[in-house]
Amino acid sequence: MNGEKKAGKSGILMILLPLLLIIVFGSIYLIPKMETLNKLKNEHKVLSQEINKAKEDSRRYEELRVLNERLQKRMEFLKTLLPKETEVSDVLKKLSEIGLQKGLVVTMWKPQSKTVHQSTEVYEIPVEVAMKGRYHIFGGFFAETTKIERILNIKKMEIKSGEKDPVMLTATMTAVTYSLIPEEEKKKIQEQKKSQEKKK
Repeated sequence: MNGEKKAGKSGILMILLPLLLIIVFGSIYLIPKMETLNKLKNEHKVLSQEINKAKEDSRRYEELRVLNERLQKRMEFLKTLLPKETEVSDVLKKLSEIGLQKGLVVTMWKPQSKTVHQSTEVYEIPVEVAMKGRYHIFGGFFAETTKIERILNIKKMEIKSGEKDPVMLTATMTAVTYSLIPEEEKKKIQEQKKSQEKKK
């Protein structure tokens, strides 16, 4: 009987001792290692997200750099379409020459004072023009003006047909071209604009 008790106790001890060793080993060695492993996994996840974001930012930066270069080239091209102030009269004369070449009669040519465009980047330089000619000649004239390699707008156009000859037209219009405002003048204009806004 005592032998059975002893055997039972030693059996329990044989089971409990390894269990105790496993628990002690797990609490001292395994659990901290698991916590470290989980911490490293979380750090890896965060770093991966940061790397992916950095890659995305890098890709977007390259796209923006290319876009910026394209816009700069476009800006340079647009500047070539704006005549210098000294060239403005030549551009407007070209309009008159096209009309005469097409067979139109210029009955009025009245240059107006330049004004600052609302952008404060360019001057608007208008000229009032009146021309007479047949319908199809005006068609050719307007088609030809689109080939002038400068920005030129036709505004406030009014066309009337002749009383005796309905095909004979009289057109009055305001032709406007633009020139870049020199930097020094632009600064003065912007300062004036700011002071006027403050007064309001």
